[in-house]
Amino acid sequence: MFSALRKSVAGSSQAICRRRMATIAPTLDQSKPTTSQSKLAIRKVYVTMSSFTGKSNSAKKAVALDPTVFDHPIRRDILHLCVVHHLDSLRQGTASTKTRAEVAGSRRKIRPQKGTGRARLGDRQSPMLRGGGVAFGPKPRDFSTKLNRKVIQMGMRVALTMKLREQRLGVLQRINWWSHKTATLNSRLSGLGWRTGTLFVTGESEVPARMRLASKNLRGIECRTVADLVVYDIVKWRRVILDLAAVDALERALGKGLLGISDSERVVSDVTHSCVEEVEPSA
Repeated sequence: MFSALRKSVAGSSQAICRRRMATIAPTLDQSKPTTSQSKLAIRKVYVTMSSFTGKSNSAKKAVALDPTVFDHPIRRDILHLCVVHHLDSLRQGTASTKTRAEVAGSRRKIRPQKGTGRARLGDRQSPMLRGGGVAFGPKPRDFSTKLNRKVIQMGMRVALTMKLREQRLGVLQRINWWSHKTATLNSRLSGLGWRTGTLFVTGESEVPARMRLASKNLRGIECRTVADLVVYDIVKWRRVILDLAAVDALERALGKGLLGISDSERVVSDVTHSCVEEVEPSA
């Protein structure tokens, strides 16, 4: 009798659970967005394309950017971790002092332990005496710290986003200059307002030779490749200028693959002014 009652109760509870799962399952399926819906929800970010030539075009062109790279939520704690990690790796760690065992001199006790009325002293290598060893002094060490690769990638996204929102991120077709003379590049950068605090980043394997030679003697101007770029560089420099190859390289390395921008969609000319960011021209 009791076994039959237990079986009937168990069967009724299983039926109730099946009915509840049948009502919950459709709502769970509807709450999950599809891949196409997530792509449609992501909107591109646009920045006005700058020019080295100085020719004024009536219709300004804009560059489409991946929002997963250039529109990331601001995380100042992540920036702090990346900056400290980079600066720690630059420390030489060569400071060194001698302990009392390494100081040269006699090991004879300076005076008797008792009877003089003065303080107790051992040998002349004592840290309390002038010329003696150093207690707990620095020794050569490695100051570099470890930081996860994903944290560094997030820091790069946050740094690029901050430069874009501060209107201090520019994009060029190609970072190249027609002459190796410093004077010509200096006058052009002064006209653009990029004379001081400007970092040029190229996505090519190396900086173009003429651009490298022309900017070599300019104080406040530096050229780098994407391979050598770190988060500290973006935070340190007042203005960052990328070329289209650098934008492609950064999006391939840091993008999440939710929005693929082809070469034909990269540069557009029919974008409203409200959604376009311009690089800040003042020095």
